[in-house]
Amino acid sequence: MPVAQTAKKLALTQVGYLIVYVKDVKKAAAFYADTLGIPARHVEDGWGELETKGFTLALHGCEKPAALPDTAPTLVFSVDDVRAAHAALEAAGVKPGKLQQVCAYDGKVGVSSDFKDLDGNRLSVYGMLPEADWKG
Repeated sequence: MPVAQTAKKLALTQVGYLIVYVKDVKKAAAFYADTLGIPARHVEDGWGELETKGFTLALHGCEKPAALPDTAPTLVFSVDDVRAAHAALEAAGVKPGKLQQVCAYDGKVGVSSDFKDLDGNRLSVYGMLPEADWKG
């Protein structure tokens, strides 16, 4: 008589890929590499993979990427120095938003700045500052 197998509980705890849709994969890969410092692992017409820590950021070619609402998911990059990252984005012509406090705990303040890639995908930089150093 076969033994009934107990279903193992699903645990989706590791992100492998995050896919963003772009009109021109090669142009987008150049933006991510040259402007944001994310090197490409593989780029071809219609598909690209970028080297990020912990997961693969993939660029999927799409003739007409959809306009994204302000409530669309945001890809947030953790940085050691959020003010320096913000300044570097400005210097590169990216037009990041104002640095904003998004959380505070244990004497630190979480600060972020949102911006968009060439196709309107929502991106952000985020870092922690000592509470005494934050003047919003």
